[in-house]
Amino acid sequence: MVAELVTTGCSLVKQNVQDTAFTHDAIGRYICNTWEEAVDNCGAPFDAIVIGAGMFGAYCAEKIYRFGENDSLRVLVLDAGAVLVTEHIQNLARLGLDAPAAIRPDPKKPRNEVWGLPWESNEAFPGLAYCIGGRSLYWGGWSPRLTTDDLDQWPQQIRDFLLNQYERTEKEIGVLPSTDFITGTLFETLKSELQSVQSEVGTVTEVVEAPLAVQGNSPGSGLFSFDKYSSTPILIDAIRDDALRINSFTTEKYRRLFLVPKAHVTKLMVDQGSIRRIEAIVDGTKKSMDIPSSCAVVLAASTIESTRLALNSLTTSPDDTLIGHNLMAHLRTDITIRIRKSRFQNLSGQLEPAALLIRGKAQLPSGTIGQFHIQFTAAQIPRNEQNPEKNMFRMIPDIDLLDQTLQNNDPDWIVMTFRGIGEMVGDRSKDKLQKRFIDLDRSASDEYGRRAWVNMMISPDEGRLWDVMDQTILDLGKKLARQSQIHYLVNGQWQSTPPTRTNIKRDPLGSTHHEAGTLWMGTDSNKSVTNLDGRFHDIFNAYVAGPALFPKIGSANPSLTSLTLARRTASAIVDAVRTAKTNQPYLTLFDGTTMDGWQMSGSGRFNLVNGTMISEGGPGILWYTPQMFDDFFLKVEWKASAETDNSGVYFRIPALNSMDWTPADREGYEVQIDDRGINSEENRMGDPLRQTGAIYKLAPSQKIASHPVTSGQWNTFEIKVKRDLFQVVLNGELVTEYRDVVQRSARGFIGLQNHHPGSSVAFRNIVIKRI
Repeated sequence: MVAELVTTGCSLVKQNVQDTAFTHDAIGRYICNTWEEAVDNCGAPFDAIVIGAGMFGAYCAEKIYRFGENDSLRVLVLDAGAVLVTEHIQNLARLGLDAPAAIRPDPKKPRNEVWGLPWESNEAFPGLAYCIGGRSLYWGGWSPRLTTDDLDQWPQQIRDFLLNQYERTEKEIGVLPSTDFITGTLFETLKSELQSVQSEVGTVTEVVEAPLAVQGNSPGSGLFSFDKYSSTPILIDAIRDDALRINSFTTEKYRRLFLVPKAHVTKLMVDQGSIRRIEAIVDGTKKSMDIPSSCAVVLAASTIESTRLALNSLTTSPDDTLIGHNLMAHLRTDITIRIRKSRFQNLSGQLEPAALLIRGKAQLPSGTIGQFHIQFTAAQIPRNEQNPEKNMFRMIPDIDLLDQTLQNNDPDWIVMTFRGIGEMVGDRSKDKLQKRFIDLDRSASDEYGRRAWVNMMISPDEGRLWDVMDQTILDLGKKLARQSQIHYLVNGQWQSTPPTRTNIKRDPLGSTHHEAGTLWMGTDSNKSVTNLDGRFHDIFNAYVAGPALFPKIGSANPSLTSLTLARRTASAIVDAVRTAKTNQPYLTLFDGTTMDGWQMSGSGRFNLVNGTMISEGGPGILWYTPQMFDDFFLKVEWKASAETDNSGVYFRIPALNSMDWTPADREGYEVQIDDRGINSEENRMGDPLRQTGAIYKLAPSQKIASHPVTSGQWNTFEIKVKRDLFQVVLNGELVTEYRDVVQRSARGFIGLQNHHPGSSVAFRNIVIKRI
């Protein structure tokens, strides 16, 4: 059983590392937090909440955290799954964690501990990987760019952005340098042979090295290679960077990045064009949190589930919205052949892999051009094997097993797989008649609300493209074999005749994990769902990360493009939050006409006199009750009536009852007003820790910059609080700067002190803005 989390004010009792019968869950404890640890730690409101920690959510969250460092942006990541492993499963020893095959959605047939299928459909799907990292732990790694033809229906600004930024992402995920882990005579031979027959197959346009997100070489001296890419390591590294920066178990309120697992977001509540509340089921318990309108919410829970959440939350008319239309995926065929090894010259004696990308296009009945590409892999493999990729994408940790694997290959045959991937064309109208779309299923629901209904089918054009792509593969195989013997793998058996339309291996439409397009971006809010930064046109703080943003899918695997767009979205979010904070208007707490919103705690009172609030009696605190503040810029004008007057401006204090004001001293901070600097504990005067402008008892005032009481002039405090840095400017002079070490609350109320009977300090023109 998980130990209960005990909350004492804002001080959280930590959970220990949990033990099962088999494991110490140090990974989960050092990466994740409970909902209470992340949300109820008295820290500042979050600047971004990312829903989904899969390939694109984890990536986007890490970028917001990194890009927002100078602005101390806080990021919360919510994922419906738990921690499984910390990197791509192919970088690890074999654990039996392979992805399942596609099935027809059926709530009565759960998948396994990780994989789930939450939607209904007319097609078979593998479903979702409910774990931190999601599909990024499983994906194939193929990362081709979208070509100019693929991008022909994309906004020009995004086309230019992608073509300019692809290389940056390729370097980040290991695509560049290319083929740094695939080398050898087989690779070089087949690349040359395929390039030589390219012109003999009219539908082929290009043969290039495989753009695989695998880094085999070190990115720098003394560094390990990144291996096969997953977004999980970068998110974990950012979380640990944040935790180690704080380096204490008692300072969650100053943490900037949290990951809460088993948190399934069920509803986003919209008010006046912004998401203002998030509802979730966290480990079986209903939770909710209110958020400021400036907080960005990123939907990154896969194309289908993000669309489901958008339909459930962001539109009042699910039947009259663009959301869910333009659904696209890929047409996919797998054809495996083997060619006599004697056909090729100078091949080495041990196992070698090869991987290449072949692009093609076809004229379609409608007059349009359809795009496709072929992922080509080949290997010298053991005699009874049929999969050339079996040992290509995995770690073999045993040197003896490695030697055996490398040497145990078929002396007669080279096995090759052609995986064709053809584009599907979306329909961006609202018509649901005989087309592809995602809608809410009126008859099916689960514990999180109405399920999505996913409708998929192919058009006549796409049927023709699929046929052309398959024939291109067969033509390439035949041309590559020349006059040598060639066999085709059909229904698990080798045969000398090519497969036909009835027995060729075509995958279900939903099997590719490439669903895209249902929240597509564009410049016209009447013809697209999101803008060019991935933000919903009519929801000011809602964004999307992932291929749901694609106006057109093209033939390429969507990961490279989606990661590049997620980087753009993260940058846009940071800029938007920074601008919102910078341009935040001043809120008037007191304008001289009313004391509405102010409440007294303790003895004494404040009187409203000629546009001012004047303290009388004490001790006590008058505090502003409508809202709490975290980072802010506060201006306060004040004037003492005698040298013996004493008061102060409090910030980040807790809510107070009518009688007890002392929690403000224990849990908050006070900017002192007392030119004498009285230290009653030591019975002396002139204590810098207790004189005007000091952070009382914590940071000394460097000088007395207040006007003499006898002058009758008003003084102006300008108090800037930015996370743990406090600055006090008095009458234009910086008198105190303090880096907080006591680390009390990171958020709280504003208050004014009345210190003792006989002290009379006046206040006016009190304004504040968040920063």
